[in-house]
Amino acid sequence: MKLGWGSKKFTLVIIPDANRSVRQFEMLNSIPYIAATAVFVLILVTLVLFFFQGRTAVIADQLKVKIDSQELVYTHTVEDKNETIEQLQNEVIKLSQQTSEMKARIDDIRKMEDEVRSITGSTKIVAAAEGTNTLDSAMGGISHPATNNDVNELLSQTKTQLSDMDLELAALQQSITDTKHKALAIKEQLRVTPNIWPVDSHRITSGFGLRQDPFTRRPSFHSGYDISAPANSEVSVTADGIVRITGSDSERGNHIVVDHSNGLQTMYMHLNKILVQKNDSVQKGQLIGLVGSTGRSTGYHLHYEVLQNGVSVDPLPYLK
Repeated sequence: MKLGWGSKKFTLVIIPDANRSVRQFEMLNSIPYIAATAVFVLILVTLVLFFFQGRTAVIADQLKVKIDSQELVYTHTVEDKNETIEQLQNEVIKLSQQTSEMKARIDDIRKMEDEVRSITGSTKIVAAAEGTNTLDSAMGGISHPATNNDVNELLSQTKTQLSDMDLELAALQQSITDTKHKALAIKEQLRVTPNIWPVDSHRITSGFGLRQDPFTRRPSFHSGYDISAPANSEVSVTADGIVRITGSDSERGNHIVVDHSNGLQTMYMHLNKILVQKNDSVQKGQLIGLVGSTGRSTGYHLHYEVLQNGVSVDPLPYLK
């Protein structure tokens, strides 16, 4: 007897219930194995699908977390960028305001320089620009967010203003330097100009020019001012200079001659005492002698004389 899987058959008996007939089915013996194998393969495929579905879900969750994280970083980056842009825009606005304020200050400085020029005798007067008041803290108005074009235009204007200010500052620096030199020259000129009173008293007993001589009672020329003052009153030099003469004679009495350069000299006569020596350097207001009545004098006074290139001139234009 030969055995073979192909010739064997299985009989499937189905018994419904007592009232029904039994049903029988014959099938090849390989069908159950095929069915079992198919079920196993199906189960295996299902498991593999579940495995890949689970792995896919994990990967999807990881990607979602990563995307959410990247989105958060991107959001923060955009916020930081916008905040930085806004800060830069505000800095541009502040720079523009500071530039305007600096321009106003330059105009104020130029105005002061023009005033100095007018004092020193220069004719170059330039009016200060209008609207130079500095900004205060009072603000208001409707809110209109600035656009990039607005900020770029403001930045361009500010750059132009700064460039112009550089040129103005250079010109102003040179102008102030010139004015300073002129002011120093004028200051030096004032130091050697006899424009103060030689004694505290301003009581003039005899002026410059023709008069009746106090001794001869005849008309005579008086070459200076006789200023009445108490005996030993302080006599001050009326400008910076060098003492050229100190001496005494029967007419001028004790006297001093001071050279102030530029051909200008002053003479102090009838002194009771001389307090400087020849070739001494003296400064305006310095004590040089005491009032007396020496020489050709009728009483205590100071004969004060101004000479220009050796010629006596009226002292009045020099006195304050």
